Amino acid sequence: MENYENNHEEYEVSLNDILKTFMRGLWIMVAAALVLGTLAFGYSKFFIPRKYTTNVKLYVETQKHTDSSYASINDRNYATALVDTYIEMLSTNNFYEKLSDNLDNKYTAAELSKMVSFISDDDTRTEVFRSIITAKSPTDAKVIADSVADTAPTVISSLNDNTELKIVDNAVIPSEPSSPNVMKNTLLAAIAGFALALIFVYVREALDNKIKYSAELTNIDGIPVLSAIPDFGDENFKLWEKEELTEGEVNNG
Repeated sequence: MENYENNHEEYEVSLNDILKTFMRGLWIMVAAALVLGTLAFGYSKFFIPRKYTTNVKLYVETQKHTDSSYASINDRNYATALVDTYIEMLSTNNFYEKLSDNLDNKYTAAELSKMVSFISDDDTRTEVFRSIITAKSPTDAKVIADSVADTAPTVISSLNDNTELKIVDNAVIPSEPSSPNVMKNTLLAAIAGFALALIFVYVREALDNKIKYSAELTNIDGIPVLSAIPDFGDENFKLWEKEELTEGEVNNG
């Protein structure tokens, strides 16, 4: 009994055995990757609504114009510091209601709050920030973006007389949808399918306690294998049936 336990503890699965296991299950992994990838492609292509994104760049400019370089730097720092404040001001229901009015109430303020957002570049920290507009059609995205460019400076000027918003870069009509990303979704689904199938193959092999090789029997029980009978499956029966003579052939012989 001790010999069995010692040999069982010393038995280790080699890298070659693991590779053989995965090679036997490779077709399952490939099939799972193809199936999930195809499903993700079809769902992304035909069922997920298209969305189009464009943006407007806005610039915070102070009203103080001086010849002093020191004062100019202070004005610039002041404008940069105001970017986050203005983003908060433009992310209010008050702004979205004014934007809705400028769009002839085609969208409600609640709908526009989900379609229009404002962001700053935290890495560079400049006076410039952007408005990101996402809509169901490229034309709607452009129309809303143009309305943002008209409405935002008016709202800011009513709140602060010392600065104003200027448009650095107007929106353009997006030429292709920003989402869904069909190729990305397909690739991620294919990778997920392959990984799930790989785990399935590994777990199936780990739970299979059948002895498949003579080396396993030798390592586990410590008993040398003198000979082994190969398993031909059903082919030996098929060959035997082909070689059998019919009763008519025996009588004629």
